[in-house]
Amino acid sequence: MGGLRGLIPARSIRFALGFAWALGAAAATPVRADVATVDNVAAPIVRVNVGEGDVTIRTWDRPAVAVDGDPSLLVTRRVVRPRGEDRSVLIPGVEGQTARGLEQLPPEGFVVSSIPPGPRDLVVVRSTSPSDVGPVTVHIPADSVFVYAHAARGNLDVHDYKAGTLIGFVGRGRLTLDDVGGTVFAQTNHGALLANDSNFERIRARSLMANMAFERCSARQIEASSVGGSIVYDGGSFRPGLARFESSTGNVAIGTAGAAQLTARTAAGGRVFTNFTNGARVDAHDDAAAVAVGNGGPVVTATSGSGNVYLYDGSLRARSSLPPPWRAATRTLDRPQQRALQAQRTVLPVPQPTRFRARYRMTVPTPRAVTPRPVTPRPVNRRPLRPSASRAHGSSRGVS
Repeated sequence: MGGLRGLIPARSIRFALGFAWALGAAAATPVRADVATVDNVAAPIVRVNVGEGDVTIRTWDRPAVAVDGDPSLLVTRRVVRPRGEDRSVLIPGVEGQTARGLEQLPPEGFVVSSIPPGPRDLVVVRSTSPSDVGPVTVHIPADSVFVYAHAARGNLDVHDYKAGTLIGFVGRGRLTLDDVGGTVFAQTNHGALLANDSNFERIRARSLMANMAFERCSARQIEASSVGGSIVYDGGSFRPGLARFESSTGNVAIGTAGAAQLTARTAAGGRVFTNFTNGARVDAHDDAAAVAVGNGGPVVTATSGSGNVYLYDGSLRARSSLPPPWRAATRTLDRPQQRALQAQRTVLPVPQPTRFRARYRMTVPTPRAVTPRPVTPRPVNRRPLRPSASRAHGSSRGVS
């Protein structure tokens, strides 16, 4: 994983989930994907595990799971019996080498409460080939109660899922949440996390070195943290609950479209910037600020260890001009740049194969040019061409 360790494979996470499922029926005969459909699944549990390749998950109104992808994909279905009570899912930790040294995301628990008791279909889509399986599209029922998706080396895009709990992992790729709701756990290592037009009841988002951008989202409970990336919550709103944003070394920018009580704090040389156009009550200092937007509202906390914190109303995209210190916040919203940055970080520092082969071709001809010189057997050249004449003159060297 290019310096990343600790990502637990899907089959290991199956035991870490802690649901203590008991199998109610033998697994059905697996089918190869290409285009595979599992029919008659009502409110299923869906797990997608792809080693290398882009994954797209969409919902539809059919009671079926359809997989469109490489023929090496394996699709299986079986019946499980979850106990029904809330369970804390063990989220595995991950660590990676960065410019500042070894950084890590520690393991943590995440409570899942969307799975009712009783028999339930479990549909598993997994890659069996270590090579790139190309784009994979999975259509799932809109009422799926639990979705687990893991793309180790590829992008993961989830669209229109709102019914239950989503847990998404991305190793080296981008994670996109488009019009997603319900309960979400999202983790990226080096690729950007992008969420837009989503309405979360509860979301936990964390990244190792990636930026996060939330646009036009609403959340009752949100906790977003990054070790080395920046976080922007732009043009969004908050409902009464928990709202906390934290980055160890990156910037944090919060733009609210509704009433809220914003508090900000930074350290180690960072600053707090404010920019409000609708008469908010601002109490700001260089390294801290408290802002009441509208009549007040949910409490929102934004902190950074060594970066800046930006507080504002509305969206940065609607601002025709901003002071120079705000350019760092606007760059985080620039998605093409995020993708370029993600692609740059996925290049591993290994020697280029073409250079290696070029050096090898240059060294091969050298011994071939040298070896013919000592091959000529000189004793043969010293033999007399006319043996009889040599014996006639009394030569002491005979011919064998």
